[in-house]
Amino acid sequence: MPSYTSVAGVRPPPTRAPETDKGLGWTGVGMALTVCVPLLPLAGAVIAIVTLARRRFRPRWAAVAALIVGVGATILQVAAVPSVVDGLREGVNDSIEEDTERARDSGEPREVSVLKLQTGDCFDSAVLRGLSGAEEVETQTVTLLPCERKHDLEVYRIFEMSGDDFPGQAAIDRQAQRCIKAFERFVGKPYGTSRFEVYYTYPKERSWQLLGDRNVTCLAGHPRKKVAGTLEGRRR
Repeated sequence: MPSYTSVAGVRPPPTRAPETDKGLGWTGVGMALTVCVPLLPLAGAVIAIVTLARRRFRPRWAAVAALIVGVGATILQVAAVPSVVDGLREGVNDSIEEDTERARDSGEPREVSVLKLQTGDCFDSAVLRGLSGAEEVETQTVTLLPCERKHDLEVYRIFEMSGDDFPGQAAIDRQAQRCIKAFERFVGKPYGTSRFEVYYTYPKERSWQLLGDRNVTCLAGHPRKKVAGTLEGRRR
């Protein structure tokens, strides 16, 4: 009997080209090499891992290189973050300090940041004026003006705290107690018998971390009215 190799009219299916990750693989390589964009090298490294696991990208050395470069670039980016933050912090602090110095030199009432107050500065503050007891408020700016003009408060001492981690309110309160001792030396009369009141500003956790604020600033003023001139040596 005759033999047939195939049934008439039927052909074997065409051979399909094997699936590849060529586009995905080279995309990962490109992303891994883009070290100037945060997290992009990490994404490239992840893509490289996927293409290596699926074994559908050639040349494999390119995927391996993308993985190594992507991970290395990500490590460098993470290491650079503290330097970037420090640079931004220094820039902001320099700008605030320059503004405060200009206000101090002008001799005119100017709004300034409480972060850059110095011993001997006098200022007005509607927020801080008349505080009593354990009352607490938040303020970012005050109106700096010459001490010979009537003003609310005077900076008589600044204590700088240390450390990288925020110490907590209890540690700040202990530091602030030093303002009481410094008050007697400044005014010439014990705080308990003086007509003047003691106030202080202190860093919050966000200003500690973001702006490097470490100062507990001691302030003195009359609790009910403005005063003209310094309180140093008043003995009242």
